[in-house]
Amino acid sequence: MRRATAALAAGLLIAGAASACTGEDAKPTTGTATGPVRTIAPIVYEGGAADLGIKWNWNLKPPLAYAEQVGWGETFFEVEWCALRAKPDNQRFAQVERLVGQAQQMGYRMMLKIRVGNCAGGPEQLDPAEGTRKSPSTFPDDPAAYQQFVTTLVNRYKDRGVTLWAIENEVDANNFWSGTPQEYVDLVALASSAIKAADPSATILDAGISSTGHGIALAGELLDAGQEQEALALYQAWFARRHGSGTARFPVVNSVEELRTLLQEGRATRVRAMESANWQAINSGAVTAYQLHFYENPDLLHTLLDYVRRHLAVQIPIQGWEIGTAWPGGDYTEAAHGAEVARLLGTLLTEKVSPIVYLPLAYTPGGATKVEIFRGLVSPEGADLPSGQIYQRYAEALRGSTSITEVSVPGGSGVVILGGGANLAVIWPASGKTLTIAGSEAVRSAADPSAGPPNGSVSDPVLIAPGDTDLNGAIAAITRVTGGPVTPAG
Repeated sequence: MRRATAALAAGLLIAGAASACTGEDAKPTTGTATGPVRTIAPIVYEGGAADLGIKWNWNLKPPLAYAEQVGWGETFFEVEWCALRAKPDNQRFAQVERLVGQAQQMGYRMMLKIRVGNCAGGPEQLDPAEGTRKSPSTFPDDPAAYQQFVTTLVNRYKDRGVTLWAIENEVDANNFWSGTPQEYVDLVALASSAIKAADPSATILDAGISSTGHGIALAGELLDAGQEQEALALYQAWFARRHGSGTARFPVVNSVEELRTLLQEGRATRVRAMESANWQAINSGAVTAYQLHFYENPDLLHTLLDYVRRHLAVQIPIQGWEIGTAWPGGDYTEAAHGAEVARLLGTLLTEKVSPIVYLPLAYTPGGATKVEIFRGLVSPEGADLPSGQIYQRYAEALRGSTSITEVSVPGGSGVVILGGGANLAVIWPASGKTLTIAGSEAVRSAADPSAGPPNGSVSDPVLIAPGDTDLNGAIAAITRVTGGPVTPAG
């Protein structure tokens, strides 16, 4: 059962609508599904039924104890060609060497994003996720030299376990890409051919569209399909938390006409053009996995994944390289965040997304004007948070797991993870509903996992430890807690 309000489910109503992204340099070439969209089984790298991962700030030391305690999964780092090509040969990869080594020592598989950067030395722009400045990429001034750099990088690290490569990052964002849409399509082809030649078994990913960029694309597609009120409702829901704090990339919109005007303006138009270019690059066959970025309310996640699958004309798996919670407003609480992480991870697992890399491990404090947008798993000082306790419980269950099963329960849905020695069931209520829970020492609330077992009517997800059992035994344990009936999906 999916948590989606009527307004948010509007995104599901356009399954037959063609992509309407516009741009002079890239036209939509996406194939739109006309029937049920097949979910592709994930590529799993760590031996279980799905992989988790964490992205951390490499200079923020206290939270690393948490990452070491989890001790497995994926992380990633950006490698920028323009910043490295002028360095002497013996120094060029020093930072990459250090970080690949650190990740592996802590038990993590490194994934690398290859960015061009700006070799002309253009101005840097602020990256709100990290509080640092980035050089927006352009198409390489020497394509042959860039391609040789990619070849060298892949050859250097493929025997060190680096087999996942992304080409650029969030090209719809001004701080990451300043080239044209078509130049990005051409760059993906250029980099992909070099990666495939150097390591035919590598996983190659697109740049990943920003979470806010997806909101613009989804609202625009609805509006183009004539579903005006649905488009307005989705836009308002997508940006609601960011608008409440004044940190949104796009403004508050109160009417269909305001939304139409916004989508015809420069920034939104560019986002849609880059989203279209990204679909063109993906559906050309140049990449072997889709890179998902998502930080909004999990109520919107199914709508986004349905949109992604409608536009995939190639059958490739979905990987969540940047997954987290953007919640900068005053209504944020650590308890609500913990509950949300339980539902977010569970939903992605039932949707066969893997790896799932949570970003960030911890907020990186900055100057007095910096606003905390992206919420971490631990505090900057490394202190426990409910979100981190939930993530760690998922990580324990998934490590060595053999199965992931979606289930329906009275008033909600959930996921059962078995076979890893730390079996886990997580169930959550449907939108506007509650779960009825019978108190049990094997049950904990995701909002406060350190407290005693919940009992009675609850509105937050709950975690159930079904014991060392098979699926039938796990369902029996969930039934005892919820009163049943509990039904596996499909």
